[in-house]
Amino acid sequence: MLQGNIEEQRGKKLKVETVQLNIDVPRHIRDDFLDSVEKNGKTINDVLKLYMQKYIWKQGELQRNRQKRREELR
Repeated sequence: MLQGNIEEQRGKKLKVETVQLNIDVPRHIRDDFLDSVEKNGKTINDVLKLYMQKYIWKQGELQRNRQKRREELR
């Protein structure tokens, strides 16, 4: 399912396409995760979205660092 959303970010209107993500996990893991995020005043969606954004950023940083090291060795 693909939906288009308009979000404002730093004064600009951006077209953001959202997709639905299905993850198969055992019920007890999902339930424990739900309890944990609710205790912290969050939603599963918010926590997973933030985790994915941080993961992407970190992988980009690691890739840039590897590239720098390669260039320094030349």
